[in-house]
Amino acid sequence: MELMLISILVIVTFLTRIINLLNIPIFTDEAIYIRWAQIGLADPAHRFIALTDGKQPLLTWIMYPFLKIFTDPLFAGRFVSVLSAVFAVCGIYLIARELFSRKVALFASILYIFSPFTLIYDRLALMDSLLAMFAIWSLYLHILLVRRLRLDIALILGIIIGLAMLTKSSALFFIYLFPASLILFDLKQKEIIQRFFKWSAYVVISSVIALVMYNSLRLSPWFYIIEQKNLTFIRTFSDFVSDPFVSLIPNLHGLFIWLFEYITLPVFVVVIAGLLWGIKGRDRKIIYLFVWFIVPFLALAAFGFVIFPRFVLFMTLPLLLIAALAIDQITQWRGLIYAKSNVAKYIFALLIFCFPFYQSLVLIISPVHAAIPRTDRNQLFDDWPSGYGVNEVISYINEKSKEGKVVLGTEGTFGLNPAVYEIYLGSNKNVEIHGYWPVGEVPPELIEKAKTYPTYLVFKEKQIIPPEWPLQEVAKYRRGLGNTYLLFYQVIDRD
Repeated sequence: MELMLISILVIVTFLTRIINLLNIPIFTDEAIYIRWAQIGLADPAHRFIALTDGKQPLLTWIMYPFLKIFTDPLFAGRFVSVLSAVFAVCGIYLIARELFSRKVALFASILYIFSPFTLIYDRLALMDSLLAMFAIWSLYLHILLVRRLRLDIALILGIIIGLAMLTKSSALFFIYLFPASLILFDLKQKEIIQRFFKWSAYVVISSVIALVMYNSLRLSPWFYIIEQKNLTFIRTFSDFVSDPFVSLIPNLHGLFIWLFEYITLPVFVVVIAGLLWGIKGRDRKIIYLFVWFIVPFLALAAFGFVIFPRFVLFMTLPLLLIAALAIDQITQWRGLIYAKSNVAKYIFALLIFCFPFYQSLVLIISPVHAAIPRTDRNQLFDDWPSGYGVNEVISYINEKSKEGKVVLGTEGTFGLNPAVYEIYLGSNKNVEIHGYWPVGEVPPELIEKAKTYPTYLVFKEKQIIPPEWPLQEVAKYRRGLGNTYLLFYQVIDRD
């Protein structure tokens, strides 16, 4: 029976992620990662290409087989996140069952499936869904390790954390949070000292395995770039000590707004209720789950220099477990107003799921109209990182290339331009792609090319094109609901 329930949850998770998977236009970071995967797949010497930008390579490595299976590279890249969601919902269920009950596990799984936060990132070819999946399984194995004290659990946990560290630097928290496991340490059992040292030894084993896996990246001469890249997103400890509150308060304000918008008001309320119940009842399990959220959350607020909502994704999953327990408590609370019957109680609980479900439905059917934080809206839909218009440009260039050689210039040398065109047109021998930055004039190289071949120029950020430039507009494409456009021009030979 339980296996059937998990199977149903897995199927629902898969369907909610795979349906209309391509209805969000390709995002600039997705284009970068997919292009890296193509390059690494084509040439083993470039398997560590992600390190050139200070990114860990596991996401691009996992993309390799799917690029072989699926014809659309964007679908292949996003399929990794879809599978991550499937494994994540299994982990959510197992944690809730281990700590609470099967009913709480069901509630937690439903919250995960229909959370707008998890849904949107489970449909993008980014590292964050993969990291969140590893976070859930790391949390589950942390719990099993402190409760069971078994070597096999320690070994598997080390591998999971190692894979997480090959995904993103934030996975270091999965090591830092080992001491928090002692909150669940059973003080009533005999031989406490011996069991503590046994747990400590297993923690060391797990940590060593994870660090060895991570340090395998030193095989690449680009390993050092990871630290350099991290410093563009986080403050150093010395900077924090010199002025600890310069970013803490503003970051907390922004992070809480993002958290509130993504987990939705009803779920936020039950999370608070669950925390209050946990604190009042001195429930160590609730406190432990909250620690897994609050430690990385405060660390990001204190040290974050450049932050995005997706950085918070893996931290919020323990909150869904707390919310699930609160919903379970609500359905059992005899004092609930208008809830003297079980039917009324479950209707009340069902109302909690309505708004997240509605938001998720909008994300699946018409994502541009979904209520998501402005930062993500600009990146995914309304501003230059969004890929509105690129499919039309690619189709146009493909058609022109059937008649002979075509030259395409892009405003940008890294990111969506020119990566997205290299992804879809790079294997077309009749298409020549050049990236330029900044574009203060029509590049002389393109003007020269226009004398011989049809030559085009795509602008991602520039919105006003001087009329004296030798360009003729082909099309412009509005991004989402915003006021910016992808501009597509042909370079004209005026000689």
